[in-house]
Amino acid sequence: MKISEIKKDFFGKLDLFDLDLLISRAIKKPREFVLAHPECEIPEFKIKNLKLKISRRRRGEPLAYILGRREFFGLDFKVNKNTLIPRPETELFVEEVLKLNPKNKTIVDIGTGSGNIIASLAKNIREKNNFYGIDISEKALRVAKENAKNYKLEKKIKFMRGNLLDPIIQNSKLKIKNSEIIILANLPYLSKEIYNAAPKDVKNYEPKSALYSPGKGLAHYENLLKQIRKLQTANQKSKIIFFEISPEQKKIIQPLIKKYLPNAKIEFQKDLAGKWRACKIISQ
Repeated sequence: MKISEIKKDFFGKLDLFDLDLLISRAIKKPREFVLAHPECEIPEFKIKNLKLKISRRRRGEPLAYILGRREFFGLDFKVNKNTLIPRPETELFVEEVLKLNPKNKTIVDIGTGSGNIIASLAKNIREKNNFYGIDISEKALRVAKENAKNYKLEKKIKFMRGNLLDPIIQNSKLKIKNSEIIILANLPYLSKEIYNAAPKDVKNYEPKSALYSPGKGLAHYENLLKQIRKLQTANQKSKIIFFEISPEQKKIIQPLIKKYLPNAKIEFQKDLAGKWRACKIISQ
């Protein structure tokens, strides 16, 4: 069966870009090849598997889960149903940390998921820093470790299982006392209303535990702020904290931060779509 015949069969039934990528993966050729060679014959033994994947996509399953990969900050990351699919807007985190030119810092990625944030930082920062990725899900950590290994970062990043900052607070052997800390947290932040209104491919396939949070979407961040205050007592060096938020949370998260870190300086950045997305907290 030719590429052109597959495209004809599914014309109007599936997004052409998605179809191109599924064909590309099936024949192990770049999308450019798929576009340039409609006459290419797809081996019969690959057609059945290709049509199965097309069927999954038509039912609404995210393309990233079908392909098992997602690009983030120019790198290719393995993803599966145990990890949130990396979003382009989250690249803002990486850009903001790189601007700091960190050296001899402790960089902690909380809710690391596939490890896309911490691996992107470890890959792009040459100076010596301590890199940590924390997640409460053992299955997610397996994916993160595999991604780190794929980029030869397994010795550079230490992954730990635990609730938010607990592994850092409870582990006295980490030797981060008196170290300047950069904390990155892309935690669940969708309120009940926004989660219920999310697209079906998000609600039906991505882990709810990585998306929804009570308390107008800020319960996880409030728990983290409580832990940061504890860390503040044990470590008087400055901390730079980044939260990814939903745009409507800009006003309500500020008093929450001040409740636990009253002297903190708070800044907000917009994503490429012009929406408030990143909250930067500087705490002395």
